[in-house]
Amino acid sequence: MQLSLTQPSSWILLLLVVTSLLLWKNVASVPMCAMRNARCFTFFEDTFELAGSLSHNISIEVSELFTDFENHYAKVPGLRDKSLMRCHTSFLSTPENKEQARHTHYEALLKSADMILDVWESPLNDLVSELSTIKNVPDTIISKATDIKKKINAVQKGVNSLISSMLQNGDEEKKNPAWSRLPLLQSNNEDAHIRSLYGMISCLDNDFKKVDIYLNVLKCYMLKIDNC
Repeated sequence: MQLSLTQPSSWILLLLVVTSLLLWKNVASVPMCAMRNARCFTFFEDTFELAGSLSHNISIEVSELFTDFENHYAKVPGLRDKSLMRCHTSFLSTPENKEQARHTHYEALLKSADMILDVWESPLNDLVSELSTIKNVPDTIISKATDIKKKINAVQKGVNSLISSMLQNGDEEKKNPAWSRLPLLQSNNEDAHIRSLYGMISCLDNDFKKVDIYLNVLKCYMLKIDNC
């Protein structure tokens, strides 16, 4: 099933599909066995096609946001100094690339996507709100960041629902550390503030590339697609 994700309602459709999944769960007590049934396979085919397509679309948009921000604030001293960047997700032990993802069990891969999405929930809120506080920020950057946040929230809800429905321990309590806002986000120094936001967008770009890989490898696994 192919959907054009340029349509504003595409990310909402993912939530509708996942909602159907939760309803369907009531008549399937063994998810993996049910998945071998023609009816179940068709349902999961639609779900993973949507999740994989939407995550790829978001990954492209995040990269565009990163490029736009970098180009607009290129003259800020030390903007590209990587020694100043440290992602708050660096503690996560997740596959680093497509090759590692291909050799990771589907359950661990789904949980890896969930972990990354979960630890970005609060930082994304801060990123969108803080972007509007810096001087001369283009409206297009704020608009793009807001749109990305909405779509990532939709993917997060979808992944959470898939975990609850597919995995036996999907409802276990998460133990990710609470988000602590970066001190530089509260700095009165405009350049420091911009560098901090640039670092966050860079980290989001890297992390969502991983989520995109995970969900599309899962899509290939569930749909039995070769050379994916």
